[in-house]
Amino acid sequence: MQEQRLQISRDLHDNIGSQLTFIISSIDNLKYFDIAKEKLVSKFDNISGFTKNTITELRDTIWAMNKNAISIEDLQIRITNFIDQAKLATQGISFDFAIEKNVNASHEFSSIEGMNIYRIIQEAVNNAIKYANTSQIKILLQQKSNKMIFSISDNGIGFSEGEIEIGNGLNNMKKRALELKAELKIEAEKGKGTMVSIAKDIG
Repeated sequence: MQEQRLQISRDLHDNIGSQLTFIISSIDNLKYFDIAKEKLVSKFDNISGFTKNTITELRDTIWAMNKNAISIEDLQIRITNFIDQAKLATQGISFDFAIEKNVNASHEFSSIEGMNIYRIIQEAVNNAIKYANTSQIKILLQQKSNKMIFSISDNGIGFSEGEIEIGNGLNNMKKRALELKAELKIEAEKGKGTMVSIAKDIG
């Protein structure tokens, strides 16, 4: 438990710390520029949105930190709450979250595993909302023999791998999958949507 808490503390320092630093520097920089009112409002809107995301991440980290283990039910509740918020923030996108009947509902992940799974799902959904021009996002949890598989799919524009820049979001997903010792797959085809899946061995 102590090791898990140390890992979550590092995550808190690396992610939330850097985000708060960005917010502070963004506000400080505004003092040195003569910006038209419309642009200033836009910049403040961006900072406000970024701050709200940081608060959400902080709450998620505290949620994980306060648990000895994270169950399938814990994840289900957290993902459902996240989807409800996404529905309020978007228009024209339907969301679906399903757990197949054969999934072992009593299975528990460590708190750091649960947080990493949840953050990958969050990142995949946010990417679909921002970039996929999609009308439907589906999250599915399956169990195949000794693996738990979380998949996030959309019916958006897709992409060719050579045409995209690997940004922080994708790098963060890869880093978290490595920490999980899980297999991360990103399958996309132009015009046919994207699927992100995480397969975690549960032995």
